[in-house]
Amino acid sequence: MKKSILIQLLLLLVCSILFATNPQGIIFSLRFFEKTIYYLGDSDYPIQFEATIINNSPQSYRFKIANNRVSNYNFNVITPTNISLGPAAEYTIAKNSNQPLYYREITLEPGEKYGIVIKLTDFIEFKQPGLYSVQCIFYPELFTAEKSPLLKSNKLSLNIRPPVDTPEERVLIEQETGRMLEREKMAPDDVVDYTIRARQKGQWEKFFLYMDLESLYRRDPKRESRYQRQSEEEQRRVLSQFRKELQKEVVDRDILLVPSSFEILKTSYTLYEATVIVKTKYKFPDFTEVKQYTYYLTRKDRFWLITGYDIINLGTE
Repeated sequence: MKKSILIQLLLLLVCSILFATNPQGIIFSLRFFEKTIYYLGDSDYPIQFEATIINNSPQSYRFKIANNRVSNYNFNVITPTNISLGPAAEYTIAKNSNQPLYYREITLEPGEKYGIVIKLTDFIEFKQPGLYSVQCIFYPELFTAEKSPLLKSNKLSLNIRPPVDTPEERVLIEQETGRMLEREKMAPDDVVDYTIRARQKGQWEKFFLYMDLESLYRRDPKRESRYQRQSEEEQRRVLSQFRKELQKEVVDRDILLVPSSFEILKTSYTLYEATVIVKTKYKFPDFTEVKQYTYYLTRKDRFWLITGYDIINLGTE
């Protein structure tokens, strides 16, 4: 009898070790990839999270990463009334796929971390706006059964607003909520990509976010000469007016052109200076105009800012 009880206790201990969540020193962290206001069904601004595994233990930590993300990740999303949301169609299709599963083994040494960006709507279907609690699940040995070993992230609160019909309506909502855009640490080519896409969508606040307006204003020799003779108060007023004129598209129109498509060709940088070369295309009814922009960036206060640009006309297609 005692031997039977001992065996059962040992089995329980083994199971608790095998299926325990978040081993000591292993942190699974979830945070918003971009601080923004989310709207139901908004494909331009998908709900994205950065999921990161951090090894704060004294030992190596090993896990598997599959080519199919549903083998590693899932989400628990619940409403304030504790109702769980169902899976997205994309998740169900990927989960039931008969394609071969490939994976690679990752080893995190003490102090190292591994993170990826995940789009929430690839996993969960949202039918209604509202407030939700979001938690990510990670399967280090891949999901094979309901009792597969797993890690659980911290929980985040997600507010999804009703859909908006126009960009103007979006701007009004964001102004009313007092939302302020904040610069984030990005590579020079990512800054240029962000800025061009903002221009394509007519999002002026984002377009100006990584612009060094003073440097752009002073590129013109006549403006530079006047600027040097002005007081600090006058300079602030001039730069404010310069921004308004850019938004009205009455000055420096070359940087305001809206490409139908673009491709970043080359990025080079030192510790404080960078250049990003971009091929842009502008589609007209009978032809497509092609230009090459060289953006110049300077790193200031940990952020890369656009300080100037050159343009080469490459003809038409």
